[in-house]
Amino acid sequence: MAGNLSVALEKLPAVCKRIDAFCSGWRNARENVNYEADSNGERWLLRTLAKNNLLGRVFDVGASRGNWTAMVLKLNPSAVSHCFEICSPTFQKLSSRFVQDQRVILNDFGLSASEEDIRVNYCPTETLSSMFEVVCSQNVQVMNAHVVCGRDYCAKQNITSIDLLKIDVEGAEHLVLQGFGDMLNPEQIPIVQFEYGMVNIATKYLLKDFHAYFESRGYLVGKLFPKRVRFRKYRFEDEDFKGPNFVAASHKIAPLLTLANSHCNIYGP
Repeated sequence: MAGNLSVALEKLPAVCKRIDAFCSGWRNARENVNYEADSNGERWLLRTLAKNNLLGRVFDVGASRGNWTAMVLKLNPSAVSHCFEICSPTFQKLSSRFVQDQRVILNDFGLSASEEDIRVNYCPTETLSSMFEVVCSQNVQVMNAHVVCGRDYCAKQNITSIDLLKIDVEGAEHLVLQGFGDMLNPEQIPIVQFEYGMVNIATKYLLKDFHAYFESRGYLVGKLFPKRVRFRKYRFEDEDFKGPNFVAASHKIAPLLTLANSHCNIYGP
């Protein structure tokens, strides 16, 4: 039956194109393939944490121009954000925005698995700069940058805990995590928001690897939706490279992030 339908659709290219577009749009909506912070759940997550006094010290790794940090400070004016941005032109914009704000600690370097000088692919007009391949852009400049380990940075700053670690570094998320070493545990860093997408094809660090890494350390892992986090065990069909945002949370905090604190299981469908 399916084979006959495929043959029939091949003879109707216009119809086939419309069906493809509809199905693709429906799946993207269903899976929240949405990069707008106001509607994809990022603002909701911050608001939920703020309401529960869980949004004090945050790390904005891959801060870009600081829109995420600005959301944090609006929802909790007493919060402190440590911003990390490795691309110097972008850091200049970030610095000019927050240089007078003592709640923002500006760092013109990135976080990774080790301290070193690196080469980064910089996109002047997009937020896709990456230590790896740049997806969906041919406007790329290669520039020098510097990265350090999260655990070393925290030691120098006398930081023993982070309320929320946000990582958006276009494929280097796993390196940032590794740099925190044993500090990455639910007691010291109870919430981690990280990106996963097409660049993970280049890095070969899969969603499966994120699940294994976090779960071995005592976290629950789920995808971020507009008003909840869908915590569930890893499934091969989840490996769609579309992202965008996932959350690793401690068992204590995860129940706050399910659908309206509903009666669904933490690891739901």
